[in-house]
Amino acid sequence: MAKVVFQEIQRFRQIWIWAILLGVTGISLGSIFFMEREAPLAFIDIAFPIGMLFFLNLLFLSFKLSTRIVVDRLSFRFFPFTRWRSYRFKAIDTMDLVEYNGLWEYGGWGIKWNGDSWSYTTGGKWGILVKTQGKKFLIGTQKPEEAKQAIAHFHAFKSASPQSEKE
Repeated sequence: MAKVVFQEIQRFRQIWIWAILLGVTGISLGSIFFMEREAPLAFIDIAFPIGMLFFLNLLFLSFKLSTRIVVDRLSFRFFPFTRWRSYRFKAIDTMDLVEYNGLWEYGGWGIKWNGDSWSYTTGGKWGILVKTQGKKFLIGTQKPEEAKQAIAHFHAFKSASPQSEKE
């Protein structure tokens, strides 16, 4: 197994996201069980919305952005939407730590496309901007200092590689 230079696992931890999600869940459950009705609800009228609320909460709990940089490659995935994507350093043209505004530059957090590049983020203002021959993408990070060290490792790898390997 290759030596891990940088590793991070992120989840959505913003209080406002969870407040909205739990608020909607609470209001929905309250309306299902405590509203006065002329006739009782059928089982499906209760089971379907509860199932959807359970699924939505479970989905948000499962969101996870995993990033790993080892000696010669960058890998990441945004579970449950993407599988592991891996890029050898030889295939990466540039990798930089950037400060960004997720709301203004990408329209929010999660998996976003802004017409120029993809972004895989869960919040914050720091990201690893990666450019390859045909792709450009941003991976959010909550550990900018550790990411900066991993990027320095990338630059050292690229400068030590012979020109013929870069092509």
